[in-house]
Amino acid sequence: MNPIRQRHVSRRAVNAGLASALAAVAVPAITVRAQDTSSGLGTLAAEKGLLFGASFAVHELDRPAGARYAEIYERDARILTSELEFKMSALRPAADVLRFDAADRLVDFALHREMKVRGHTLIWNDDLPEWIKRLSGSEAEQLLETHIMTVLERYQGRVDIWDVVNEPIGPWDRNPGNLRGGPFYAAMGEGYIAAAFKRARRFAPAAKLVLNEAQTETADANGQAFRDSLLALLKRLKDQGAPIDAVGIQSHLKTSARYDFPAFAGYLGTIAELGYDIHITELDVNDTGAPGPISARDAAVAGLYESYLGDVLKLESVKVVQLWQLADPTSWMRDPATATRMGIRSKARPLLYDDAFKRKPSWDAVQRALKAAPVRST
Repeated sequence: MNPIRQRHVSRRAVNAGLASALAAVAVPAITVRAQDTSSGLGTLAAEKGLLFGASFAVHELDRPAGARYAEIYERDARILTSELEFKMSALRPAADVLRFDAADRLVDFALHREMKVRGHTLIWNDDLPEWIKRLSGSEAEQLLETHIMTVLERYQGRVDIWDVVNEPIGPWDRNPGNLRGGPFYAAMGEGYIAAAFKRARRFAPAAKLVLNEAQTETADANGQAFRDSLLALLKRLKDQGAPIDAVGIQSHLKTSARYDFPAFAGYLGTIAELGYDIHITELDVNDTGAPGPISARDAAVAGLYESYLGDVLKLESVKVVQLWQLADPTSWMRDPATATRMGIRSKARPLLYDDAFKRKPSWDAVQRALKAAPVRST
């Protein structure tokens, strides 16, 4: 997004954005096709008391492969995570603008197919339009309250799960508790997190409220720093009475990284002992560091999925498993800017379907892991 001209943004300007929310966005009629889901991963997961799905991007429906994109979700997914549609950069590109068209379209797509929706994400100190970064502390605090109220009132009863706060940990910012910096942290300190959850509970009393975090899964110093910081934060938030229902664990795996999945499952068990459910929210496998031909890379990806889920799904506290997209061509790793930033030099194959939307060995690996998972008692 191109930076906009710097200007002072008053509280009145922030609140003025509410007015545009009153104008309903026309959503094209959606044609619902009969789809056999009996052999899909969502059905298999449901038999174990698990909710299975993936992130979803509505703009993919308008591309040449849009029909095939929709079909794999209809077959395999029981829940969709918004990829971009609920982020502030999409909803509030300017101080006096609210755009709900893409979010409305995603929610309608899901509800017409009896899928649940995870709204991702309400508050994140990253991926923000430039105007928010220039707010004063009091204006940022007011925006947090206004934004949560506006979005949750609009989608009350239609979005089942909210990632209320995304990625609060960021050791590189050198803040107390290894918290990530940004406008909301600068305005309210750590208190922005509990405040966001309390506000969300007020306007979405029946929804599941989630704190979503990344980089906890590797068996190295970085993973340990994130694990320790997240666990300490969760304990503090529990003491503060923050109404958190579940902790989201992203798990962007890499074939080149070191893991100890039994130990990691033990860590998730420690979080569960605090009274939180566990949601696996952004699972995929970066295979671009794997050597050999495509067949070898696909086998490595499949093996990592099966090993990870084999240990994690032993925990009954794990209630939801969601991948970050289902098909390789729609992965965030295929975005040219992302690939450059991450140093990806080969075409990533991180998901369950290939470029032709055909199943890969990783689909079978996930199926096996779901079949091996214990049935949840509740």
